[in-house]
Amino acid sequence: DVIEIDGATNNGVEQVRELRQNAIYRPARCRFKIYIIDEVHMLSVPAFNALLKILEEPPSHVKFIFATTEPNKVIATIQSRCQRFDFSNISATKIAGQLKSILKQEKIKYEDDLILSLAKMANGSMRDGLSLLDRLISTGAEPLTADLLEEFLGSPNSEKIYNLIGEIGDSSAAGTFTAIEDLISTGLSEVQVVDSLIDYMRDLMVVKSAGAESELLILTAEQRKRTGELAEKFDTAALIYNITALEKLRWSIKNSDTPRAL
Repeated sequence: DVIEIDGATNNGVEQVRELRQNAIYRPARCRFKIYIIDEVHMLSVPAFNALLKILEEPPSHVKFIFATTEPNKVIATIQSRCQRFDFSNISATKIAGQLKSILKQEKIKYEDDLILSLAKMANGSMRDGLSLLDRLISTGAEPLTADLLEEFLGSPNSEKIYNLIGEIGDSSAAGTFTAIEDLISTGLSEVQVVDSLIDYMRDLMVVKSAGAESELLILTAEQRKRTGELAEKFDTAALIYNITALEKLRWSIKNSDTPRAL
């Protein structure tokens, strides 16, 4: 009685007409028949118009749930007949807390810096954080470490990123080239190196503005100390300039046939 539909692949008017025909039948077990349409914004305009008919006169036993990351693409006549709920990202701190709770329940040993790295990689999604953790657990390794994260999920080595930022802060061209090659030799792409630099320099800006103990930093005590030391090599204007330059470089790398040269 709960039917999930992928709006990205079932986005035509024929699929919606079939849904309307099936919706008239009462649920087999439950009180309601629930239709969940994921990525509803991918429906075509004719499909939306076909869906509008049943939304205007819905059977008493039918409920619709529309999920989308782009509500602006859902036509106004559909939105006006819906109750809207906006879900925000989950903080990295809460994700880290849940991951720790799971590992303790499963009696799996881990390192704190691994948990914080996983929480940041989840980008506000608990599901993604749990999926990443599950992939690491499936390796059978114990304890779970940041090195394991680097080996199996391609996460950048934090110490190598710190070394690169230090060379940039010292204005050492030779040291910067060496540090970049050291990172790329681990299997990272040029885009991943740039993305990591942007993330870490954002942390430096937080330190410059709010201090190394700020709750905005998702870092271990050792990482906070290292970040604070590196922040001394830059002023705020230099960090803003570097982040802006890296954003432009990222776009150029993604559209270049010779990213190493850039």
